[in-house]
Amino acid sequence: MENIPLYMVHDLDDIPNCPLPDGFKLCLLAREEECEQWAEITTAAGEFPDKTQALKRFAEEFAPYLSEAKKRILFLKTADGRYAGTASAWLSKWEKQMIGRLHWVEIKPEFQGQKLGRPLIAKAIELLSNYHQKAYLKTQPRSLAAIHLYLDFGFTPVMHTAEEENVWNDVFSELNKG
Repeated sequence: MENIPLYMVHDLDDIPNCPLPDGFKLCLLAREEECEQWAEITTAAGEFPDKTQALKRFAEEFAPYLSEAKKRILFLKTADGRYAGTASAWLSKWEKQMIGRLHWVEIKPEFQGQKLGRPLIAKAIELLSNYHQKAYLKTQPRSLAAIHLYLDFGFTPVMHTAEEENVWNDVFSELNKG
């Protein structure tokens, strides 16, 4: 399957309530120093080859807008304070307008498979709905489990080109096999 960026949109209506399992909590970015935790989570989840590159990305993408980041970056933590995941209810330009963006949804490998993705995504979408009427996300064809979740949450694929349509057809074929 070709690995091109795939996009999905959501109208931010009908956000399901997905409670967290016992022993976990969600909280917003509180201190700039938590960028270290964001970098650790995103690196552990395989988004960056090392923490230095993750920190550089945080510095470029979020640090200049720290007050906004404190309202939009979620952390998933254990009851004893360990950082398990993150998601951003960010904003970005999409088709010539500023809309919400579900961004950097990541869970550390040791916490995956514990029913944490749905509550994390639900809270991020709820945050997005506080600021926007519409949101988008960017994913890739290899992220079948994530795409399955996004579809369940009401995100719909965006297909501007025949190439995107072909890749989406491959994704749907793979999802139907599982």
